[in-house]
Amino acid sequence: MSAAEKREKGKGKKVLGIYKRAIGLACREAGAYMAAQTGSWILWVCIPYWGIWFSARLLDEILGDRSLNHLILYAALLLGGNLALQFLGSFLDITCSHKSFEFSQKQHMIFARKVMELDYSLLEEERIHMLYKRVVRETFNDGKNLTELPLCLAEFLSSLAGMALSAAMVWELLVQMRDYGVLMALFVLTVALGIWVSGKCQAKRNEIWLECNKSISENCIQRDGFLDYLNQYERGKEIRIYRLGKLMIDKLMKTHHFNDRTLDRRSRRGIPYSMFSGFAAEGTVAMTYCLTGFAALMGKITVGGMTQYSRSIELFMQNLRAFWSAGVTMWFNADYLERYFEFLDTPSHMRKGCLPVEKRVDGEYRIAFEHVSFRYPGSETYALKDINMEFTVGEKMAVVGMNGSGKSTFIKLLCRLYDPTEGVITMNGIDIRRYDYQEYLSLFSVVFQDFKLFSFTLGENVAVEETYGEEKVRSTLEKAGLEEFLQRHKNGVETILYRDFDENGVEISGGEAQKIALARAVYKGAPFVLLDEPTAALDPKAEYEIYKRFNDLVADRTTVYISHRMSSCRFCGDIAVFHEGRMVQRGNHESLMAETGGKYYELWTAQAQYYQKGEKDCVVPE
Repeated sequence: MSAAEKREKGKGKKVLGIYKRAIGLACREAGAYMAAQTGSWILWVCIPYWGIWFSARLLDEILGDRSLNHLILYAALLLGGNLALQFLGSFLDITCSHKSFEFSQKQHMIFARKVMELDYSLLEEERIHMLYKRVVRETFNDGKNLTELPLCLAEFLSSLAGMALSAAMVWELLVQMRDYGVLMALFVLTVALGIWVSGKCQAKRNEIWLECNKSISENCIQRDGFLDYLNQYERGKEIRIYRLGKLMIDKLMKTHHFNDRTLDRRSRRGIPYSMFSGFAAEGTVAMTYCLTGFAALMGKITVGGMTQYSRSIELFMQNLRAFWSAGVTMWFNADYLERYFEFLDTPSHMRKGCLPVEKRVDGEYRIAFEHVSFRYPGSETYALKDINMEFTVGEKMAVVGMNGSGKSTFIKLLCRLYDPTEGVITMNGIDIRRYDYQEYLSLFSVVFQDFKLFSFTLGENVAVEETYGEEKVRSTLEKAGLEEFLQRHKNGVETILYRDFDENGVEISGGEAQKIALARAVYKGAPFVLLDEPTAALDPKAEYEIYKRFNDLVADRTTVYISHRMSSCRFCGDIAVFHEGRMVQRGNHESLMAETGGKYYELWTAQAQYYQKGEKDCVVPE
């Protein structure tokens, strides 16, 4: 066996394994749809044979005995049977249409659950990110993977059923013509050759089409990205100010030109195979008519039989082409399914733990970093190195330092978006990886620098659930400084943010968005509140005022403020200074300023030239 044959055999086994899993998954999630789709295709393939059989009997009766009873019987079975089968087929089609939508919805849910279960760190990896984008494109835009499976499988099985019926209906011809052995052998060989040529050409044409469609699908991932840029109105300012429209359109047109060239290539290469397939099929049918006409002239078959055999062989050719087409499509679809299952099988490496988190009214949760170091996946450089620190319950801590010093990474580790590369983080003396993951996350309210609000109602954005206490939400929003906003919008907490899904949605300013995000953190009531520079775009005075107001709202909770501005967190009694991934200092403002050779003093002095001192606990810009 050659190397190529071994590769094909190996791929064949892999494809069978992929489809075994895919069919099992599809049957579990949508068994009724799979059955209805397959039944519908088989029924529509079989309906013509009903007409062929009884039409032949009716024709023979008209040309023969002309028995009225037989004529009425055959006509009733022909018309009544066709009507009943058509009705059943239409019913199955309607059922398939309904079940197809349900199946599509279930696929979305399977995919959404997997995305939510994956480690956050994996979604940031380039390989997983690109795999995710490809699977989304292939599954929900191109209709590949499981979406294609019921149709391909139904076409595959129905074409087999059609060929079996054709063979059964032609068998009588072979029996009747057994006296013409040489002629029948020549006929069988000619038909077999025509079937083989037609099938191979059809398969090659489908292979060319699927290969080109694969290239187009991969290119459309980039095209969709450019379209997303144009569709996102918040990017419209930069596009217009910097006149990026021409650049965007040029890039978009390159993807369109690639698709056009690929389609042209598909046509040039595929048309000859389509023509040869059609010629071979029609030649075979012509040979069939010649043989059946000869058999009728020799008195071996009736005129009705001639119609039955010719039409049956013609349908055999059609079903054979469908069989080849379905087989080639399933062969290529296995590549899509392999990527689909690769994404579903992507393992989460983070330990989820099983220990319940104790619900403490006093918030007595003590978290400690013990020699914690961390490198991002694929990086040789430590983002954090040998961090040792402990949080005191109810304290207000500020983590300050230059951009890139490891402050945000520190927050990600604390919230278990990542796990340490080295060292351990403990809560009440227990490694946090041993706690139930979701219960541990419930301890934290976080407002990131790139926080997101969604096109839900204002109340849903704050409460993060559909049912919530309206008064509690309103009270939290008012404390966060949005009382005027609520008075200005008549729907109050039912006001829909943005216009992504509702034309009555309202656009909000950056300051309002920040206050809503802060209100969401307060509403959750978690014992730990973390602010990772959500006000970095504001001037120091505005940032200080928001931090100070927020500090009053969470007075009884452990709060960590992240900032690269020394002035913004002076109200915190505990300040940790990060530099190049290490915690280089810790103390209050006065003690840190006393260390004139320290990093805090250096940063404060460097920033002080832009400010003049105002109130005793506040620094304001000039």
